Amino acid sequence: MTNSRWTRRYTRLVRGIRVRRAGDSEALCQAVSEYLKHPIQLLPLPLPPDAPCGLLITTTNAHYVVYDNTTGPLHQRHIVAHELGHLLAGHLAQMTLNADVAQLLMPNLDPGVVRTVLARTPGYDARSEREAEIIADLLWRHTRPGESTWPVPPAATALVERIRQSLAGD
Repeated sequence: MTNSRWTRRYTRLVRGIRVRRAGDSEALCQAVSEYLKHPIQLLPLPLPPDAPCGLLITTTNAHYVVYDNTTGPLHQRHIVAHELGHLLAGHLAQMTLNADVAQLLMPNLDPGVVRTVLARTPGYDARSEREAEIIADLLWRHTRPGESTWPVPPAATALVERIRQSLAGD
């Protein structure tokens, strides 16, 4: 599937998601939760530098979006939207989560009830990552019609454009 087909497909998908407060990760999670009819909880944690900056953990009772709360607010928003992108695209991963890591990430959750954990790991499927990035961008554009995903400082414009082109395959 080409990037333009992905974009059209996922634009249709996010069209049904109504966010009450633009630019708010909590509101975005609530809207996606209502859309999927399954609870979504945010878990802000100080993740170590060698850990992924975001994780999607699915249990029978809820989805948990773990994100690094030591990074900047815009990066946090993007991490959350990216993980929601994986969820909306139906990406599943089977990843072994040892009991110590599960206890650190989810101290109130029995590691035995976790069904899947989706995290960016070396060698992870590049197509799924591109899809999650497209959906993350569309989610924020959808919540702020007529605006870019977020304001880009003038000094970063060239870098952002290079990243956009590399993700779009231009």
